[in-house]
Amino acid sequence: MKLAGSVVAITGAAGGIGFALAQEAVRRGMTVAISDIREAALEQARAALAAMGGDVLAVQTDVTKSAEVEALAAATVARFGKVNVLINNAGAFVGSLAWETPEAQLDWIIDLNVKSIAHGIRAFVPRMIAQGDPCHVVTIASAAAITVYPGYTSYSSSKHAALALTEALYLDLAAEGIGNIGVTIAMPTIIETDIMSPEKASPAGLALGEGGRFKNRTVRAMEQMMRNHVASGHAMSAQDMARQTFDAVAEGRLYVLPGHDGPADVAKACAIANGRAKGIDAYPPIIDGIMQSLERAEAKSAQT
Repeated sequence: MKLAGSVVAITGAAGGIGFALAQEAVRRGMTVAISDIREAALEQARAALAAMGGDVLAVQTDVTKSAEVEALAAATVARFGKVNVLINNAGAFVGSLAWETPEAQLDWIIDLNVKSIAHGIRAFVPRMIAQGDPCHVVTIASAAAITVYPGYTSYSSSKHAALALTEALYLDLAAEGIGNIGVTIAMPTIIETDIMSPEKASPAGLALGEGGRFKNRTVRAMEQMMRNHVASGHAMSAQDMARQTFDAVAEGRLYVLPGHDGPADVAKACAIANGRAKGIDAYPPIIDGIMQSLERAEAKSAQT
């Protein structure tokens, strides 16, 4: 689809990947509606995008509440007359073990990483169908949608669900013969963001600060491994991720895997997928490699 001149709504856009997506949208000549639950950060993002020359609407939104996502869609159309692209980006990462994940934490992650996507689809897709012009829905999932790691109980579960939900949208549109709406699912590797700081936007009662999360060695080591990846310069920048995502939208691609398309990553994901399809446990050699990485992460952390 032609991106210049179209209207895009982006959730979780006050920082990280969401803000990078908004910047890229402005660079490509798109009109932008941004949302976030953090009011001050949202206003800072709006001002920065306006300084780039963007026509920007900022709507404070709690995407876990369907009424607020509906209000975002209504405000976008009221301001700009239409909406062509929805990017379901808002989400969070929290490490935990399967038997130690509190119900309240799991509920919050599912609400934020999964149900918010359903809210977006319900609010925006009917408007896109009625418009009849070229439109697109994007889900920012994760490589954790096609792989699983220890300590990723709530995160991988939610991203697998986000992938399936968005694939279901794609299939439903095709089955109904609705040809004006494309779908893209982005499944990136580790990106240079502060996603490993869930306390910045989580309910205070969940106590998701490092002190609580890092009581378990596996969770602590997994997060340290991710932080080391960023610190060493091996993580993909949010700007590169945004460019690849919009390229995929323009080209009408269903899947894009920013930074997760190397031979080792593809082999691991294919082993897991083939194992699921054939009933073969592909994890023993994978877990061996993971444990070696965790040991290295712990050793490096002990030195600093």
